[in-house]
Amino acid sequence: MKKLTTVILASVFIAAGLFAQKTPVIATVDVQRVLNDYTAFQAAVEKVKGSVAPVEEEMKKMQASLQAIITEGREAEAMAKNPAASDEAKAEAQAKVAELQKKLQGEQAQLQQFQQQAQALAKQGQQTDLAPLQEKALEAVKTVAADKGIDLVLAKNAVIFSDDSLEITDSVIAVLNAE
Repeated sequence: MKKLTTVILASVFIAAGLFAQKTPVIATVDVQRVLNDYTAFQAAVEKVKGSVAPVEEEMKKMQASLQAIITEGREAEAMAKNPAASDEAKAEAQAKVAELQKKLQGEQAQLQQFQQQAQALAKQGQQTDLAPLQEKALEAVKTVAADKGIDLVLAKNAVIFSDDSLEITDSVIAVLNAE
């Protein structure tokens, strides 16, 4: 009888504990849309692009120059291998090929430096301009979640399915753009 009473009491306490737990409130947010519609973030993206753009433009010019060197080198190499060309023309073409190879290596090294500079500028822009705004977006999600009594917010792209009523993206965007 004692065992039966203990089992019944334990069952009652477990059942009471289960009923006492609050059902978590879940929402989703479209992170990409939040960042796309967050005006300060888009302005910062344009600023970062603007700082990298001159370097990228110079890199395009360098790539075109490299392509011209490669084309000229192929022509000189074809001349050096041409059996109908004179020995003097072949030697001249060989010298030109060697000269173009040195020039190509120099320009490739310079291009690599520009690429590193562009990466550094982009990284700096990410850290100084974009990261603080991404943090603000996260805070806005937390603010909206707290206001609506939401316990868990998931990124919409990480969810297979969710009802549209669970989405808080518009509220987050409104909070961000109101600042």
